[in-house]
Amino acid sequence: MAGNEKKSEEVTYEIIQHMGVIAKYSNRWTKELNKISWNGSNPKFDIRDWDEHHEHMSRGITLREDEMQILYDLLRDNLPKTQLDKQVV
Repeated sequence: MAGNEKKSEEVTYEIIQHMGVIAKYSNRWTKELNKISWNGSNPKFDIRDWDEHHEHMSRGITLREDEMQILYDLLRDNLPKTQLDKQVV
């Protein structure tokens, strides 16, 4: 046997916390923000599309806590302020 053969391993996941739906599509899939444990590891923030039963998913992006904080700071500093962000005087 060659030493460079790859073993096919099943990827496991557990949605630890459903944080919200970012978008809904006509095919009943949704883009969601969740905290997911992949292969039993520590949960990470996860943004990806899911079917309505959370059985099938698209490719997505996972972020550690520190990476999510940086993303939050970047969005806060670069998105236009909304009425909800302004203090009432």
